[in-house]
This record gives sequence, structure tokens and C-alpha cells, in this order.
Amino acid sequence: MSRLFPKPKPAFLADYLVHSNSNNIQYAIYFSCLASVVFGIQLLNHLRLGGDMLFAANMPYTLLYMVSFVFAACNVLMLRKLKALPRLSSFVNAIEILFTVFFASVGVFWSLLSVNDGHGIAPFIVIMMLLCFSLQGHLSYLLSILGFAFLGLIIGLLVSSLSRDIWFDISLGFSSTLVCFAVAHLIEKSRLKSFEEISKLSSTNRQLRTLTQQDHLTKLLNRRAIDSALKREMARSERFDHPLSLLMIDVDNFKQINDGFGHVFGDQILIDISRSIKKHVRDVDYVGRMGGDEFLVILIETNPNNALQIADRMRNEVRSINNQILECNISISVGLTAMQGESVVALLEKADKALYLAKKAGKNKVRSVFSQTNEMTNL
Repeated sequence: MSRLFPKPKPAFLADYLVHSNSNNIQYAIYFSCLASVVFGIQLLNHLRLGGDMLFAANMPYTLLYMVSFVFAACNVLMLRKLKALPRLSSFVNAIEILFTVFFASVGVFWSLLSVNDGHGIAPFIVIMMLLCFSLQGHLSYLLSILGFAFLGLIIGLLVSSLSRDIWFDISLGFSSTLVCFAVAHLIEKSRLKSFEEISKLSSTNRQLRTLTQQDHLTKLLNRRAIDSALKREMARSERFDHPLSLLMIDVDNFKQINDGFGHVFGDQILIDISRSIKKHVRDVDYVGRMGGDEFLVILIETNPNNALQIADRMRNEVRSINNQILECNISISVGLTAMQGESVVALLEKADKALYLAKKAGKNKVRSVFSQTNEMTNL
């Protein structure tokens, strides 16, 4: 069954269904545009008959062209708008299947009219081949629709053409249905293979992007990434006039810790401190390692008072590491500043000055600077 109905690997299944539904909408719209043009032209040509188009011989064609044109035009006008409504998404998925069923029925009905007029089942063959591209991700539905369409064609031929030799039309319909089966199967396999390859490539690119932005030890943003985030958020803050606060953090006496306990122990301390800092920021905020034992925290839409509380919670959280590691005294100093329209360099200089004040005050302190000439002592 897996060979007859190929399916994506479990890791790709959910994404493939979303991708398929999006493509099915696009296909339904494109095919509906083509159908509205074809049936619109046929309907205009049919209107030239005037009142004769309502005669019994012409009425089936009139209904066929009119209903098909209206259905196709409604698809073009409404399908994309309906898809945008989340509560109607399942309803739109049903319309995608109804779209295929409808045009398969049109192909059968049109072919029966064509056979009775001596023109063969060309409409059935053409429409079935076009439908092979529909219902991506739902191959079983598509093959069922094609099979029922062929069955409907046989029944229609047997009922309406008892006095004619219809076996050629039946054999031609059977051959074309098998070809459609094979084409639909190959298309789905090709789509699956292409999607899985693209998904793997996208996953690899995401991993590479993460590696280029992530500090290898702490898993925080690296210097390049945090600098880029700071420039981006400063521009956004200035554009929308929203507050932005900055914390520059340095581990107290880290050189002595490295010298006394070794670099492996020092690395673990940096990891533990990184986790402590991350506990007190939101998903929208940024935390990065500037290098060595220095960290930078960007607090989005956070005023200085709230930033001060966050900084103090971080400081106390890091102090709690001492309860787990009794051999050494671990603490951090925090410099706090807020954006006031200055450049990136000037903002970092204010944060660095605030950090210097925290160190000068005896370490394990939070100090803030909000202008180059105004200093404020905090906690």
C-alpha cells in the first residue's frame, strides 16, 4: 500500500500536509481561472443560438457551460478569502475535494454528450489528466475520484449508447484512467521527494544559522548576534518611541576562579550563570555573551525601574549558586542603562560605565547610568 499511496516520513508529515493544502488552493484557483475562461467562451458561443439554446437538444450543453462557469468563477473569487479564515479551514479543505469531484463529473457528463454527438470522450481524457495535479497529499482520494469517474463514464455509455459500438470508447477511457493513475502517482512521489529534500536543506540551513549566532559554550547569542540584535532593537525603539533597557553583566573575580579551580570548572560556572540570567528574561528579550565572563541583556519595552528589579533578581539568582558550590564565592556585577536616543556605541559606553561603578562599589552590586554626566547608585 505504501508503494501505491506514497506518504512522507513521520518527521515531515505535518509540514507536508500544510504545504499540500496551500498548493491545492493554488491549483484550484489556477484551474478555476482556466475553467472559467474555457466555459465562459463556450457559454458566450452558445448564447449565439438565442432561444434555440433552451431546446431539448441544446439544454444539456447550456446547463453544463453555465454551472461550470459559475462554479469556477466562485472558486476564483472566494476560495483564497475563505482559506484565510481559520474556522473555515476544514470547510475549505472539503471544497478542495469537492472541486476535484465536480470537474471529474463535468468531464464525464461532457464526454457523454460528446459521444452522443459522435466526437468521442476527449473531454474526459483532458480533464482527468489535468486533475492528476490536484489534491496533493491526498492521493487516495484522487485515485478514488478518478476511479469513480471512469465507472460513471462506463455506466453513462451503457445507458445512453445501447445502439452503438461503445467498446472503443470504454477501452480508451480505461487506458486513459490507468495513465492518469500512473501520472498522479509519479507526481505525488516527485512532490514528496522534492519536499523532503527541501525540508532537509531548510533544517540544515536553520542549524547553520543557529551555529553562526550561538555561543558554543553557554548557548546564548554570540557577540555578532547580540550586536546585530541591539542595533535592530534600538532602531525599532526609536521608531516607535518604546523604552529599551540594557544590562551589562560581569562575573566577579572570574580570573581567580579559573586560576584556583581550573578552566573546566570556570566553564561550568559560566554555563550556570547563563542559565540563571535566562530564567529572568522573556522570550522577546535577548541575552548574549560578549566574550570571556561578560554578558549583555537587551530588555525590550522595559523601563529602568523594571529593569532594575530584573537585574537584582539575576544577581540574587547567581548568588544562590553558592549553595550548590561551596568551594568558591560566585557573584556578578550589573551595569544598567536605558536608551535615550544615542548611538549604539554611546549606549554601550553608558552600560560599561555603570558596570565599572558596580565593580568600584565592591562588586555583587547593580549600578545604573542614564547619561554620561548623571550617575545613579542602585542596589
